[in-house]
Amino acid sequence: MIQSDDLTASIDLLHNLKLSFRHKPESRETGLEPLLWIPVFTGMTDYATNPMMPRANCTMKGMPNQILMCVLSTLCCAAVGCRPGEPPDFHDLFQPPAIYPDYTNTTIPPNIAPMNFDIQMEGDGFLTKIYGKKGRPIVVSGKRVTIPAAAWRDLLVKNQGEEITFLIYTQKDKQWQRYSPITNKVATDPIDGWITYRLIEPGYEIFSNIEINQRNLSSFTEKQFFNNEWTDKGQCANCHAFQNRRTTRMLFHTRLHKGGTIFIQDGKMKKVDLKTDATVSAGVYPSWHPDLNLVAFSVNRTSQFFHTVSKAKVEVLDGLSDLILYDVEANEITHILQSNNCLETFPHWSHDGNWLYYCAAQTASDTDELESMSDSFYEDPDLGIKTQMFHVLEHYDKIYYNLMRLPFDRATKQFGSPEIVVDAASQEKSISFPRHSPDGRYVMYTLSDFGTFSIWHPESDLWLHDLETGECRPLVEVNSDAADSYHNWSSNGRWFVFTSRRDDGSYTRLYLAHFDESGVASKPFLLPQRIPTQNLDLMKSYNVPEFTIEPARMNFIRLLQTINRDAEKPIYRSRR
Repeated sequence: MIQSDDLTASIDLLHNLKLSFRHKPESRETGLEPLLWIPVFTGMTDYATNPMMPRANCTMKGMPNQILMCVLSTLCCAAVGCRPGEPPDFHDLFQPPAIYPDYTNTTIPPNIAPMNFDIQMEGDGFLTKIYGKKGRPIVVSGKRVTIPAAAWRDLLVKNQGEEITFLIYTQKDKQWQRYSPITNKVATDPIDGWITYRLIEPGYEIFSNIEINQRNLSSFTEKQFFNNEWTDKGQCANCHAFQNRRTTRMLFHTRLHKGGTIFIQDGKMKKVDLKTDATVSAGVYPSWHPDLNLVAFSVNRTSQFFHTVSKAKVEVLDGLSDLILYDVEANEITHILQSNNCLETFPHWSHDGNWLYYCAAQTASDTDELESMSDSFYEDPDLGIKTQMFHVLEHYDKIYYNLMRLPFDRATKQFGSPEIVVDAASQEKSISFPRHSPDGRYVMYTLSDFGTFSIWHPESDLWLHDLETGECRPLVEVNSDAADSYHNWSSNGRWFVFTSRRDDGSYTRLYLAHFDESGVASKPFLLPQRIPTQNLDLMKSYNVPEFTIEPARMNFIRLLQTINRDAEKPIYRSRR
């Protein structure tokens, strides 16, 4: 505690330096006693953002800022009789505070945007102090905690590998109370700088506005690289993909009017209609080879129906689906897998490009059914297609997908024989969205009760398959009672993003989680927003989140010209 003699000496010093003061009126928000009003000098921005620090209007000449800061800090502590950043009088409640989003007891990247939040307790005044072992504390007043970006970055960088603490105070009837501290660990592993995702209303049979946006994770900057309102006919757009998390090679589909797949490579653009007479559809789910100019696609004959009594609102089914390989430079398509009795979908290249993971399901459960359906395809292909689609529709809740993979020879561009990686069908479960980790050890996937469209299945959870030990386990650290799906790894394998309906059951939102060296994930946290309730107020779903290590750059005029021109037709070649 500062002694009165020290305070008198400090005031005399300031008078001798010809500094003048005025008092700030009592704060309506904090209800604190009047404090000195300090100007914002160079190097003193922390005081400007800290309502608990004294402020003064003053004029001085020939005095270093450091000396002034020291003197004024001394006056602050003397005036309020407490540690900087805390109310003069408070009592501990010994109970956790309620905040939204739930940024508590998790691990965060050292380069994440400020994790702004709302205090959900009632009160007349609110104060939040954020601090670590190193760096200057941040103090914010108000029920909505908006953290200064520069101070936040400095605090995270200086406390990598350590914990930062959030102390929340509320005031009722002029009495301050402090809640139990919130602690979050700052990882030493950075997260990739950008995430690209599609925003769409979950309108099922119709759609209106569709955006493909890219978000800077170290700030709140969000940029559109496609909006269907830019085009005359308002095409649907989906399934964006990048090669090895770089934006120099990327693609996405436009559907309906003048539909096609837009390929962007080193600034050059082309549109290709991937539907051929030999394929059941144009390309759907893509995966770009990590270093070769090849893209694996599924081709899907898809239908949907709606549940009248079910936790799931909608069911999407593949009546037919195969895998194709598109050579971007040669403009050639070949089949990877084509079968009358098996549904193949969700291709995904391994981190080294030597394996192609995918999901596959038998369309019939016994040999007699398989033979009958094969005969119908042989006698009349159109009838065979209809027979299989009706069979899938009738038995939709008995279609189970396994996790599969194919070896790939990059020299010959040929695939080997299929291998079962995880047999989910034997457990009457179904796998979708396989994602191979960058270190090559794990495959993360979604597990649900049946079918292929797990994003509307409330029971769908994220699972992890260890390729070294063969162990499969649910990621209980991140799963919820709602649909968790659409996941992707960061380039260093220490973070992953996924979508979840856990907030309200209807809209998917983006969650991030750390993944440590032992294969354990941290508690997930909601993508930070400038306004904490933005995700709740936004009546759109996030889907297909993809990390990139650089922002997407493109000429938007050329993009629209490419979308509006006629699509190229590829050459189809039979597999050797």
